[in-house]
Amino acid sequence: MANLPKYRSYTLYENFLHSFYSLLQTTRIHKDDHKLVTAGISKFYDSFASCMQGESLTIKISNDHFFIQDKQLSYNRISKNLIDNMARYFNARELEGLKFSLASREASNEAILAFMRLLDSADQRQNPVAFLQTGLNLKNIDWVEVLKKPEKPQEDKLSTLKGKSERREWARKDYTYISASFKEVAQKVTSKGRVGMRKTVRVIQDMVTHLIEDDEVYSAISTLRVFDDYTFTHSVNVAILSMCIGKHINLSPRSLERLGICALFHDLGKIEVPDRILNKPGKLDDAELKLLEEHSLNSARLITKLRTSRDRKAKILLPPFEHHLKYNLSGYPYTNWKKPLTLFGRIISIADVYDAITSPRIYRKTIMSPDRALGFMLDGAGKDFDPILIKVFINMFGVYPVGTLLKLNSGELALVISSSRMKGEKAPLACIMEKDINGRYKQGATVNLAERDAETGDYMREIIETYHPSTFGIQPAEHIFSGY
Repeated sequence: MANLPKYRSYTLYENFLHSFYSLLQTTRIHKDDHKLVTAGISKFYDSFASCMQGESLTIKISNDHFFIQDKQLSYNRISKNLIDNMARYFNARELEGLKFSLASREASNEAILAFMRLLDSADQRQNPVAFLQTGLNLKNIDWVEVLKKPEKPQEDKLSTLKGKSERREWARKDYTYISASFKEVAQKVTSKGRVGMRKTVRVIQDMVTHLIEDDEVYSAISTLRVFDDYTFTHSVNVAILSMCIGKHINLSPRSLERLGICALFHDLGKIEVPDRILNKPGKLDDAELKLLEEHSLNSARLITKLRTSRDRKAKILLPPFEHHLKYNLSGYPYTNWKKPLTLFGRIISIADVYDAITSPRIYRKTIMSPDRALGFMLDGAGKDFDPILIKVFINMFGVYPVGTLLKLNSGELALVISSSRMKGEKAPLACIMEKDINGRYKQGATVNLAERDAETGDYMREIIETYHPSTFGIQPAEHIFSGY
């Protein structure tokens, strides 16, 4: 087994998972002495023996990915349904995994069936894992260990702050890695080199895992603006914002991964648009505008040249092409497009426009503050944007999105760094911006703008105006991630 090539190992593991799932289904509908049950047990034994390494065989699930002996099963056209079904099966029973000892090979047919029936009925119990463990003990089945999903610890204030700090560090690293990955792909495509997607997929997978834990941290880091590196920064921000929307509509981790990849590559076609057009201060002429409007079509074309499976390409081609078509199909590159936009295309279009209109650009005289950008986009609901998704997007951010600069009635400037809930009311958490001796803004005290005077009931600080941080030379991410 150890000398087999990697793809062969995965095939054996898939066979084991298939025989395991098939036996579970067979025992559900047939009696113990049925020939299909007998044949299923035999296949289970054979596949188990083929996969066995050392003293045990462990299968685990993490974010809907299956791991056997710590190797992730490949997710492809053949294995998709099997992995999805087993993920649902394990999740319904609150299982992280199962660990089979070498003694499993000597278990009787009766013991195998008893285990399968216990496992199948566990989802009807209030505490599936405890029920399973008790049942295994009563039947003297000691050759399989039940692995329970780890419980989230109850956090005190100090540990909560520590966890928040760690998640901010994840976000920083993920942002750096995904930026580097996208730049590498773009540069190789530009030089006509062969480029694969494996590194990009792996980075997106890590980001999804962390984003599920705390999407607010990721929506905060999407406020990062790098003027001289706009194309790459914009693509990363759109990927992050798209995945945040996806999380809020309860997409599965695997769907979030695909959405993230689509969003990251949505502007890949812009690498073929000259900088003189992308950064032209004045109005584009007809020829320049036509070239620019072809970038979404070119994004899809360039994706076909990436070195990855046909199945993966097919799943990520359409949304990048769609992201400028608009909800009512009045956009570009095709004005006669008739098919309704895909869910991913509708999500990416929202993230794309929001990041674009809140980013300083040389050709844009005015720049919208985040809260005004949301108001502007809400006006386009049903025309430019999916009316339901745009409301999800606005609810995700709140009235004053992270990165909004506020002028308070106290005369202070405050940067929105997070959201908090007081008695069901969503209100911004902000840091007061103070000038240092060089006239640059630094982070001062953190205040909750939902706080009210105990006697009068009035807000302690009221918002009287909003600005884009760049108006005052403030880079939001620098302050949001400096700690709060």
